[in-house]
Amino acid sequence: MTDRPSSRDEKRTAPWWLPSYAGLFLGFLFFILTFTPSLVPRPPLFQGLLGGLAFFIGYAIGHGGVALWRYLELPELPRPWWRAVNIVLALACAVAAVVYLPQAAAWQDEVRARLDMPPAEAASLLLVLCTAILVAILLMLLLRGLIAGFRAASALVYRWMPRRIAALLGAAIFAVLLVTLVNGTLISATITAIDKAQALTDVTSPPGAIQPTEVTRSGGPGSKIAWQDLGRAGKRFVTEGPRKADIAAFTGRPAQEPIRVFAGLRAADSPEEQAELALADLIAMGAFDRSILVIATPTGTGWVDNNGIAPLEYMHDGDVATVAVQYSYLQSPLSLILEPGRSQESAAEVFRVIYRYWQSLPEERRPKLYLFGLSLGSHGSEASPPMYAWLGDGFDGAVWSGPPFRNRMWRSIQRDREEDSPAWRPVFEGGANFRVIGHGDSAQDAHKDWGRVRIVYIVYPSDAIVFFEERMLYRQPEWMAPPRGEDVSPLLQWFPIVTALQVGIDMMFAAEVPPGHGHDIAAADYIEAWTAVSAPEDWTGEDASRLADKLQTEAAKHSSSW
Repeated sequence: MTDRPSSRDEKRTAPWWLPSYAGLFLGFLFFILTFTPSLVPRPPLFQGLLGGLAFFIGYAIGHGGVALWRYLELPELPRPWWRAVNIVLALACAVAAVVYLPQAAAWQDEVRARLDMPPAEAASLLLVLCTAILVAILLMLLLRGLIAGFRAASALVYRWMPRRIAALLGAAIFAVLLVTLVNGTLISATITAIDKAQALTDVTSPPGAIQPTEVTRSGGPGSKIAWQDLGRAGKRFVTEGPRKADIAAFTGRPAQEPIRVFAGLRAADSPEEQAELALADLIAMGAFDRSILVIATPTGTGWVDNNGIAPLEYMHDGDVATVAVQYSYLQSPLSLILEPGRSQESAAEVFRVIYRYWQSLPEERRPKLYLFGLSLGSHGSEASPPMYAWLGDGFDGAVWSGPPFRNRMWRSIQRDREEDSPAWRPVFEGGANFRVIGHGDSAQDAHKDWGRVRIVYIVYPSDAIVFFEERMLYRQPEWMAPPRGEDVSPLLQWFPIVTALQVGIDMMFAAEVPPGHGHDIAAADYIEAWTAVSAPEDWTGEDASRLADKLQTEAAKHSSSW
């Protein structure tokens, strides 16, 4: 007569596909915590996506923790105690649901108010729950399938090896096969599909784009770069921006026609050839006879924010030349993931080619040289000047807005900031060379006078693209410590793993907020930055206010058409 299996053996031999109570409890707790406020409001569909993902991660941690405990054959609680523990955990989840869920709508509206957004319409909790359940079930089924695959591979190896070695070797074999399949087939097919779709978009013309008739714009008469080779973003760049008459009407002074050069991705076969083509256009248009030359690094799609360049053209009476070279047609997040280093390599090559020619000119007659970049553009632009360009015969300054959390220089400024300055508005070396402003701030105020190189970062505290960091998974970031930024909710709390997921989702909506918040840079802040960096003559605060209203109105009018 055989002995009855112990409760411990019963747990070990339970079917692998049964749900894990520890996983369910931890997953439900993670799900509830996702309703707490973060940096920007989330639509119901994405709240459901976030909730389902958080539930799955919590479930995987709980289930995996129990599985590891049993695999190591550590002592377990008796069955009656487990029942008591499960009851306590169930009650804790119920209390969390009662405390957190009723406040979800109010929390979202509090965040919206700080971002100058109207209260949200009544969100459908049913939509959130259904989305979360669907996402969680799909991910759990995927996890269960992977577990089944690992078990099957281990069972095959177990015929020739001890159990634990077979488990590890079988898991390794299955992992290698899985990665080979996914990388070689699924990911490759997905990347190819995305690439083809974005490439087709890039060859089209945005609504309202018109081939320029001025000789001072790429794609126009005499340009070395054909209109069809500008790409979608390039056509927008040369179509936008003030003309000579617009500037003269605004300032009441004589103006020149601003120069805008853009080399699209298809204009040449390599970044160096693109840069040489752009340089040829600059020379032909007389860009090096202007008082200011700007090397602008675009975002992933090739977009250059008109509000980041137009202020400089207005305040310097059109005596400005701007050049940009496209390095991708993918959205910035995709370009950062699928083409790592591309923005930096392209920006460095463009800077090298143009700087070399600029440096060869007599110092007294060459233009001041500035850099510009928004978001992924700042990532590339920040890394473009070599060390010798910072010293001696160097460039004059830069405006970098919305720097992604991957920007090395930005992270260094945050890390080495003065002790009494917050992480969301760091002060570095008294502001002698680097100054950070938010919405409505002045770049003129600093402990020290400007040095030879003037750099202004435009950063909003609610910008998840700037302030996301991997360490949020296990520790509270410094920017959450009081005092917080003016548009960051005091109700935002840090939770391990969950807050990192929230801010990660926030990155998707960082630009879907009013200007002056998140990742949407206000024209007034660009004007303030360029005023500090380029020091225009006869420029007043009243001029800045009028121009900000003008540019913001024009941007709102054209936003839907582009």
